[in-house]
Amino acid sequence: MGDSTRGLYNKFKNIERTDGQSGPGGKHEHCDYFVLDVTHDKHAGPALLAYAESCKAEYPLLAQDLLKIAASPAAPEGAQ
Repeated sequence: MGDSTRGLYNKFKNIERTDGQSGPGGKHEHCDYFVLDVTHDKHAGPALLAYAESCKAEYPLLAQDLLKIAASPAAPEGAQ
C-alpha cells in the first residue's frame, strides 16, 4: 500500500521534546505530533504558511521563522 492510499499512520518511531517534557510524568508525555518534511513534501509549505498565519498574533517570531522556511529556495515546489 502506498502513502497516497493509507491515510494517517505512525511513520516515525520516536519523537521527543528537547526540553524533556515528553518524558514520563512530563506535561507532554502523551501528546501526539505531526511531522512535516519541508525539504521534499510539496504540501509542507502551504501547511507552514497556514500555521504562521494562525499563530502570528501570539507567536510572531515563530510565524516569521515559518515564513522564512516556506519561502526558502530549498522549499519544495508549491510552498511559496
